[in-house]
Amino acid sequence: MASDAMIETRGLTKKFGKLMAVDSLDVKVQKGVIHGFVGPNGAGKSTTIKLLVGAIRRTSGEGFIKGYPIGSVDARRAIGYSPERPSFYKDWNAFDYLVHMAALSGIKTDEAERRSLDLLEWLELSDFAKSKLGGFSAGMKQRLSIAQAMSHKPELLVLDEPTANLDPDGRMSLLEKLKSLPREQGVTVFISSHILSELEFLIDSVTLINKGRTVAEDSVKVMKEEISLNRYVLNTSNNQAVMKALQGHASILEMKLGNDGAIHISSPDMGQLQSAVMEVVTKTGSLLKYFGEEQVKLEDIYRSTMDQGKDK
Repeated sequence: MASDAMIETRGLTKKFGKLMAVDSLDVKVQKGVIHGFVGPNGAGKSTTIKLLVGAIRRTSGEGFIKGYPIGSVDARRAIGYSPERPSFYKDWNAFDYLVHMAALSGIKTDEAERRSLDLLEWLELSDFAKSKLGGFSAGMKQRLSIAQAMSHKPELLVLDEPTANLDPDGRMSLLEKLKSLPREQGVTVFISSHILSELEFLIDSVTLINKGRTVAEDSVKVMKEEISLNRYVLNTSNNQAVMKALQGHASILEMKLGNDGAIHISSPDMGQLQSAVMEVVTKTGSLLKYFGEEQVKLEDIYRSTMDQGKDK
């Protein structure tokens, strides 16, 4: 069944007894993108991932991978999955494990061996190909889990906190590799992580969830534009005096001193605001250090979205 979406859920729901873990969740992820899946602890992220990969059954609603129902053979075949806490047989070595997992997915032995060697090299584990997994560090196990998820050349790579056990160098190295996958291998990546600064470097689009529900979903670019609209940052040599002089000006809807020490202003009219700023800076004898549109980060999107959800 052909579909323009790699992942799509409609009203996807999962209950554990009286606990509503996933509540009528709607998600849509296009093919060939890196999509972030973000929310606070207990929001339903891991449960949603288990539903998508077919590890647990839904209570109601529906979900599809490439148009195939979640949990079906065709849907599972398209997915490579790396969990947050991977576990392995301690007495196996890395190479044999990857070959075995690829073979289970229907890959012929010769191709499985070549694929395993390539993945070990790609994830910087070649020196440990014959090492027993019981001696692997948490970070090495994380990378091996990703190698296993990719062993059968999936079209969709689902990653749950993939950098959680890696050191800073290992994190940046892995992020660079993951970023190249859609372009070089045509793989769609669906990634759940609480490290927003890393996701910002990586993702094209994002779903934010809370209490099992989708609260926002779009491209990161569009979300940033929506939040930054009519928001400006002003920094001078005497911010207190400038703020006092600007107080009550018709071009200003809201003004506050941020944690960064700069003045943050909401204004519907950039031209009027610019004129007012220049006039006040001159009048107060201040030095203008910076004036421009506010640069929004993924963390700002997260905070703004979750704050709006609290008000509802």
